[in-house]
Amino acid sequence: MKRAILAATVAFGSSAAFAADIPPMQAKAPVVVQQPYDLIIELGAGAEVRPAYPGSKDYEVWPTGFFDLHYLQLPGFGVVHSKQANIYGWSFGPSFNWQSKRKTSDYPELFGLNDVSSSLELGAKVGYTFDWIRPWVAVRYGITGHNGVVGETGLDFIFRASPVFLWSIGPRASFANRDYMETYFGVTPAESARSGLLAAYAPGGGFKGVGAELNARYEFAPQWAVRGEFIYEKLIGDAADSPITQVGSTDQFTAKLGLTYVFQMKLFGN
Repeated sequence: MKRAILAATVAFGSSAAFAADIPPMQAKAPVVVQQPYDLIIELGAGAEVRPAYPGSKDYEVWPTGFFDLHYLQLPGFGVVHSKQANIYGWSFGPSFNWQSKRKTSDYPELFGLNDVSSSLELGAKVGYTFDWIRPWVAVRYGITGHNGVVGETGLDFIFRASPVFLWSIGPRASFANRDYMETYFGVTPAESARSGLLAAYAPGGGFKGVGAELNARYEFAPQWAVRGEFIYEKLIGDAADSPITQVGSTDQFTAKLGLTYVFQMKLFGN
């Protein structure tokens, strides 16, 4: 059995990462791999430290998960997704994020604001790998908590330190539409009146942050790996100008660490 496919990612918060398809940097042409499996996925769990809510100066620790689709072959279509078979090319996968409830009674600086329910965001992520460089974009829609659209785009610089250790680093930018921005950064006139501190504020959509992300993966046994990521985001534009951010912080840090296992499955027979 081949060693587990090497990967480094992004979540929940973050987002799910695309460093799993990191190729040997010396390879200059596609390499065709005879794959006996129909589906290869990487699943894991761990812990995450992140801001209590967008724009917060307080942090929380939550359980988190990892998910990467490495390979998928469907009858009648052939290989529809592979991080093994191509040195260069497109990568597709899910993108998801969960944000805990913003209960304003827990944060004195938010007195007078409405609570925001915990949110689940679901979407997709697409990237294109040029040897050791990969641009990508992820877009998600709020299923609960908010009905907005939010996402990130970035550029990964990919490095293979050894056959069992790889890492990537690169710049990031995040964006959101008006619905998302009003949910987390807006203050209605009624909320402002109750607060007595926060001015009414109606943010628009657009870019909300810029920063950088570091991902790493160490394979300590076949199919088993330790994965981690660190993300820094500086809120900008309407997100930074929000009264909520002004009593919080424009500097947002997220750190994630976990253990993963690569599952290889034959689904459709011979």
